Amino acid sequence: MLLTKLLLEKPTILLLDEPTNYLDVEHIQWLQNYLQNYENAFILISHDMEFLNSVVNVIYHIEQAVLTRYTGDYHQFQAAYEVKKAQAAKAYERQQQEIERMEDFIQRNKARVATRGMANSRAKRLEKMEILEKPKEYIKPTFGFKEGRTPSRFIVEAFGLQLGYDEPLTRPVDFQIERNKKIAIRGVNGLGKTTLLKTILGLLKPVSGELVKGEFLQVGYFAQEDTPSNSETALDYIWNEYPAMTNAEVRAALARCGLTNEHITSQMRVLSGGENAKVRLCKLMQNKYNVLVLDEPTNHLDVYAKEELSRALRDFKGTIVLVSHEPEFYQGWVTDIWNIEDWTTKIV
Repeated sequence: MLLTKLLLEKPTILLLDEPTNYLDVEHIQWLQNYLQNYENAFILISHDMEFLNSVVNVIYHIEQAVLTRYTGDYHQFQAAYEVKKAQAAKAYERQQQEIERMEDFIQRNKARVATRGMANSRAKRLEKMEILEKPKEYIKPTFGFKEGRTPSRFIVEAFGLQLGYDEPLTRPVDFQIERNKKIAIRGVNGLGKTTLLKTILGLLKPVSGELVKGEFLQVGYFAQEDTPSNSETALDYIWNEYPAMTNAEVRAALARCGLTNEHITSQMRVLSGGENAKVRLCKLMQNKYNVLVLDEPTNHLDVYAKEELSRALRDFKGTIVLVSHEPEFYQGWVTDIWNIEDWTTKIV
């Protein structure tokens, strides 16, 4: 609604902060077409590679508090960035080797009268040299989900199930989720994707029908949004859930998810959306599950974190029920794709 209101005002410049978060595939396509035909300038922040690649022709990349301009789409930026990063690493390595040679020459020759002048000259050159800063590597996360015991053949079975609150969102449907299936749920917003997940989890009662759960289920849930207490740090957020872990173990677990010491000791409310998501994923990874229920887990995550999460879910041997608006995230490892639009009572 806010985005529609903004666009109807016909601004001369658009400032968009993660506009595709919470949008379904159809509305992302609509926004993509709108921006491709937009006559004025826009600046957007996004971690959606495919979306960026389709609408931008200039990229400003922020790294280590330095803003660098690249021309071209996202794929062209990636190629140019990798070249620049490799060049910076080689330049740093060459300079370090030169410094080492100069320091060795100075040490060997400063005491000899015949070569002291050359040693002093090298020392002055070394003092005046502009030392290159060592390129800092992006802290890439490592995700992995612990697998629980083998559950019964069917995780859930639905008979005449209608989803909704006061009014039904869907017609009566029958379905089964079989052990080790990996299911992606798609469809436009407002038709019941999150409602389906909450009904499967038992957080919502169906309007009608029956939902039968299997045996020996160990279910891990990643909600679309979470609201930890304002004063709770990332460290406390994990520790309160797993008090048996030591301080060092909690810190190591968060660090594996790509979080720095500053992030670990910061309150959850001041972390960015991506940092917050990494903390919540970290909590999910500390227990054993045979079923993962994930509601838009890629919202706010950067490109590297998305790729790593996709790999971790591909490697997970249990059952996955996933809501996602990014087909490129789950392509290649889901076994089934359900379209909630096939169940709806609404006009789509």
